[in-house]
Amino acid sequence: MTRRSVFGRAALSVALVLLFCLVPLLSSCARFPAKRYTKVIDGPFDTGTQLVIYTRNASDAAAFFDRFESELFAWDQLADIYYEYDGLNNLRTLNRAAGIEPVALDASLLDLLEYGLAMREETGGRVDLLLGSVLSLWHACREAGLDDPEHARIPTDEELAEAGEIARRATLLIDRDAGTAFLPVFGSSVDVGAFAKGYATEKICFELETLGYTDFAANVGGNLRTSGSASGEPWELSVRDPNGEGTVRSVARDGSVALATSGSYQRYYTVDGVRYHHIVDPDTNAPAALGWTSVSVLTADAGVADVLSTALFLLGYEEGVSLLSGVSAPVSALWIADDGTTFAVGAFDEGGGS
Repeated sequence: MTRRSVFGRAALSVALVLLFCLVPLLSSCARFPAKRYTKVIDGPFDTGTQLVIYTRNASDAAAFFDRFESELFAWDQLADIYYEYDGLNNLRTLNRAAGIEPVALDASLLDLLEYGLAMREETGGRVDLLLGSVLSLWHACREAGLDDPEHARIPTDEELAEAGEIARRATLLIDRDAGTAFLPVFGSSVDVGAFAKGYATEKICFELETLGYTDFAANVGGNLRTSGSASGEPWELSVRDPNGEGTVRSVARDGSVALATSGSYQRYYTVDGVRYHHIVDPDTNAPAALGWTSVSVLTADAGVADVLSTALFLLGYEEGVSLLSGVSAPVSALWIADDGTTFAVGAFDEGGGS
């Protein structure tokens, strides 16, 4: 079926610079060097996906691409809150049954929801999958405003108060034995947009690694995950300047590494000369106004990177550093303020721009 883009084709938030194997270390590598194969997938999660793999076998590359694409489409349909699909219960199905009855869901989707509840706790409610009633209200106004800028509007105080009260009372009940999830509060809804892409990216890449694939990189709408190396050289992971050309910071890494960026410069609309982006603060039920243009997070897990980049965007710098101090895995972060000032911790504090 043809799907209407919900957010539009977002520009990718991070740049992937692929380095070539210039000096093969083994004679076999010299005779049969790994080739670079690429593929672009358009559609899942309403964005573009860039895949790269280095291998000596074209059939292995084709199998890798096919497996990744199939899994990505499957995750997209499961996490979809706007469309339903024949024979499949997804998050749209769950939301439509709020206050009515539990819904049987695929085990992997229940995993995603449990992950979202855990991240809600870990981030102190900054990333809240139960904020769906508020997010859907802003989404409707944004879409209408983009379609008809002359009549663009923001939600009224009354609308936000009602949606916020629903979100405040919302709960999600998961019964693993029955294989169901239930939203008891009528009108409540889940929204996993803050972490679903990163979570799905990590799951797919991890599965492919267990199947023996390596030396690949996937950029799913700005959620970047690497594995192995770029034919013997590190992958270069870069954060683009949101206000211009070039990059603000770059780091070279090999192995399983993830980079995610959340920003105010891609998904937005304008009302009476004021720009309203899509990252909503659960305290105000309005787009966050902490002064950040973008926040990028580098860590080992794409799902964690996605969650943390959103959470940090909704916090001040000191609060963000405090949140990161409680994360067990090594994490690097880069904040870019509206005036272009940068703040960095970890690897980004040592990198340079270009």
